[in-house]
Amino acid sequence: MKHILVFFSLLAFVLTASPLYAQNAVGLFHIERNKNANIVQYDANMIDGVINSNNPIDAYWILNASNGQRAELSSFERRAFGFRVTRNNDGHYDLVLQAVPERPIKVILIDGVPKAEILINNREAFLSKVFVSATSNFVGIPRVSYYTLYGVDVETGKEVSEQINVR
Repeated sequence: MKHILVFFSLLAFVLTASPLYAQNAVGLFHIERNKNANIVQYDANMIDGVINSNNPIDAYWILNASNGQRAELSSFERRAFGFRVTRNNDGHYDLVLQAVPERPIKVILIDGVPKAEILINNREAFLSKVFVSATSNFVGIPRVSYYTLYGVDVETGKEVSEQINVR
């Protein structure tokens, strides 16, 4: 029995470490806040040059305010920074952030590189970051005043931004 366990453990290690099954994350965009230097990073999970259909998108904290390490989103934080992702018939992915469902993001591959496409000022753009400005009420619950989308215009290659007031 011990030999069988060792065999399957070794097999699992070889399969996950093998370049044939290599998965890597490629950054799509991140969310910055006025509260502190921590950001929420959104990545496309890639396997052999395509987006992993079983787990296409990952979101997590990068704790820049302390040591820069990765931390998972809590259940509460997923209410603000979580998302839904579905695959289209054309092979692209639709990413909808919980906080702004009216601004869907299309995740596409361009020359093998995943990009997050969104409308910024009514123009298609590749999203690079979102800045969120919020204030806290008397019990410490944050309320978003506005958020700003930053990206690069798909057609012109110029940097674009759009501020959306929430209140």
